[in-house]
Amino acid sequence: MKRFMITSESEIPEPSDPAFVILDVTDPRNISFVDRIKTPGTTVSFALHNGLLFCSEIGHLEIFDVSSLPEISRISIFEGNHPGNTTLYEASERRLYLSSYQQGISVIDVKDPIFPTLLGSCDCDISVEPTATYGPYGISQIVKKGHYIYGVAIDYSMTKGREALYVYDVSDVGNIKKAARLSTTPVRGHGMAIDGNHLFAVGAFGVLSIDISSPEEPLTIGELLLEGRFGTFASHNQGRLYTAGGVLGIAKERGPAKYSKTFSPSPTPAGDGVHNGFFQAIDTSNPIHPRLISETRIDKGVGFGFTVYKDTAYLACSHGVATVDVRDVNNPTVLAFFDELDQTKEYIGVAIIEVE
Repeated sequence: MKRFMITSESEIPEPSDPAFVILDVTDPRNISFVDRIKTPGTTVSFALHNGLLFCSEIGHLEIFDVSSLPEISRISIFEGNHPGNTTLYEASERRLYLSSYQQGISVIDVKDPIFPTLLGSCDCDISVEPTATYGPYGISQIVKKGHYIYGVAIDYSMTKGREALYVYDVSDVGNIKKAARLSTTPVRGHGMAIDGNHLFAVGAFGVLSIDISSPEEPLTIGELLLEGRFGTFASHNQGRLYTAGGVLGIAKERGPAKYSKTFSPSPTPAGDGVHNGFFQAIDTSNPIHPRLISETRIDKGVGFGFTVYKDTAYLACSHGVATVDVRDVNNPTVLAFFDELDQTKEYIGVAIIEVE
């Protein structure tokens, strides 16, 4: 059995030569380059189902047949996509749910992958110029639970305090409604995960615990402060919250940092920027008091996205990709960091594919 990792070369807001790369991670301690696939726009997130790879790109949604990797073939291109950190495939509905940094969320029918169809969309209370490549505010990561989509909105305009959790009712995808909006200040949420009736929003300086037992009335019930950390992505796996992100240059003062348009914290007011990343495990068994179990430093790159697969975390970072052994959650171990990639690019989005 061969195992491959796919991640995107991020060039935002103006891609010059967009592509994603395929890496052999059969042995997560020994990563090797396989191929580079050019795309019309920068891919921000991926979804995978039954040999199909869905790529949410700036301006496009592309679908590839990856059932025979390393051979790969393009099936279709859907025009007009506005990407975010998440592409969700709902197998029972054969639909994609996509987050958008500009336009909230959208739903695409992929029953026929040759002819994807937009079913519906809903905004996040902001208007962006139709021709804009990238806006200052929008939905980053989303999770679907029942007939609701939960999404965190990141605000790159530091003075406006618009960061929030949105709850969308998608019971009728042709008429999606905003069921609730909850401020996530002071955590400038960029990632999120759900465990049962609790949602965890991660971002600048910490984690918020939110009770979603009543989806239309979400309630913040707890907080974990993480000074000098900016969480960009989250996942809940086997009873634990995993997060990845960047280490801010200044950890003493709690307050806004400046952010670049590449989804990572950029130089702080003192001019000392983000150089290193992290991967964290957090105990959320008591959601009122989340507890940091461990933090693994990724010294060569800010973590922009990851997936945990068979006791290994695969991370896309600012300077390459990393693998982390998470079998001992109290002491995760970096297995490899692969930076034999184009260092003029950053890397975002992860898909793991196994083939015979």
